[in-house]
Amino acid sequence: MDKRIAEIEEHELRSVWENEERDFTRWLTENIDLLSAELGIEIEDARAEEAIGDFSADIVAREMNTGETVVIENQYSKTDHDHLGKLLTYSAGKRAGFTMWLAEEFRPEHRSVLEWLNESGPKDVKFFAIKPRVVSIEGSEKRGFEFEVIVEPNDWERELSDEQSLTETEKGYKEFFADLVEAYAERRPSWYKLTPGPRGYMTFSAGISGVSFGWVFHQGPEFSIELYISTSEKERNEAIFETLQDDREEIESNLDVELVWQQLPEKQACRIKWPKPIEGKITDLTPEQQAELIEWGVDAMEIFQDEFEQRVAKIQSPGL
Repeated sequence: MDKRIAEIEEHELRSVWENEERDFTRWLTENIDLLSAELGIEIEDARAEEAIGDFSADIVAREMNTGETVVIENQYSKTDHDHLGKLLTYSAGKRAGFTMWLAEEFRPEHRSVLEWLNESGPKDVKFFAIKPRVVSIEGSEKRGFEFEVIVEPNDWERELSDEQSLTETEKGYKEFFADLVEAYAERRPSWYKLTPGPRGYMTFSAGISGVSFGWVFHQGPEFSIELYISTSEKERNEAIFETLQDDREEIESNLDVELVWQQLPEKQACRIKWPKPIEGKITDLTPEQQAELIEWGVDAMEIFQDEFEQRVAKIQSPGL
């Protein structure tokens, strides 16, 4: 091997997270956006150890775009029948649309079960086998982390990228947000340029895991600039929300607008949004109306991000 190239070494998960339930599951719940990015979906409202009958699922969450339930079962070392049974029990109990088994090693027979379920099982349930990997470069003490997808639904990659499979509404969203991303990246060159998807929102990190800025289409119809607070703990979400709300008068004065503050008691998350009424759905808007909306979205997000980003950065104390 070229001496300039070092080998990648793989380590057990417990070398970073000693206990699966107490450490790894909690960490994944708080960093669920990493799994979202790997799969190309938006997972929110992740909750650890949620009761299902007499048992508790490791993680139960929600896919933002479809509203479907996500069930995640974590396992250290090699897969076994016990965890397979739990996975299917939790998936059925929650009527999950996404069922994910995370393990360090998958037995061939367990991979075959998930592949068979994707081929012949319920058509409205998607099964994934995912290997979480802790890695390092040979000789380095620093650790890196990544997901390796072992099993996924048939044609999953095609479903995510095939333009022909998109509805007119999905195409409209994707084209609109592609133009908006270009405009915002031009306004803020240092901003991380996002890849738009065929959904009615676009989000990016606000500096704390689980807290994000977003452009979102809502019923009404309306288009809004938002700060969405969705960490793994409802109490923490409410604490962040209330801390920001304490400065509501000053924030709204700085922005010269009255915001909508939503604690969302029916959800785990909280939301602060700046809505703008629009004439209709994305497919009803003319090119001129879309261009005006993009211009507003860029201008409003720039001052909204400047106002909230510094405030969110200060919310790091142990009490919150």
